[in-house]
Amino acid sequence: IRELTHNMMAQGVAAGQITQLISTLNDLLTTRIIELECIASGLQHPNSNQDALCWLELGSEGRLEQTFYTDQDNGIIFSVPEGETADAVRQRLLPVAERINEALAGCGFPLCSGGIMASNPKWCLSREEWQNTFAEWIDHGSPEDLLNASIFFDFRSLYGNSSYAAELRAWLVGKISGVPRFLHQMAANALRNRPPLG
Repeated sequence: IRELTHNMMAQGVAAGQITQLISTLNDLLTTRIIELECIASGLQHPNSNQDALCWLELGSEGRLEQTFYTDQDNGIIFSVPEGETADAVRQRLLPVAERINEALAGCGFPLCSGGIMASNPKWCLSREEWQNTFAEWIDHGSPEDLLNASIFFDFRSLYGNSSYAAELRAWLVGKISGVPRFLHQMAANALRNRPPLG
């Protein structure tokens, strides 16, 4: 992928097209790794849809703006079956998520130095836990909350039950629209970052 995109740059292909291509190829590779690990762990049977979880891409990956050396930013949304707890489901998913993160690292996607990965228990959450986490950031609006929001709110579903991500997005839009202070803080934060143009 890197060799292909370096050649495209040398031929004068626009940066936007290159990041789109990188993101698309990286998505295909990542999806296959997730699928193989889910099958190997017994979370999914071959040729079936995995509906118990949703693998999220976050930040630049979520925006389809990957570059040559994008590190991993990902998470998991899962459902909690009746009679189980979120912690029990999380304990089953974390070893699989860790193998996926390590496999991605072996393919050239560095582990996130900030720990924003599905193998981190903080980012392997039930649908309700994601809502609670996002609500806390929106309601408090501390500098750290704004930083987290700028990474995590750019999420998209890559694998599994995409309805979990769609439901979270719909909930998030509704929640944010009711807190104009947070929107103002995010806008002010964005304006402090000057475009890196020379």
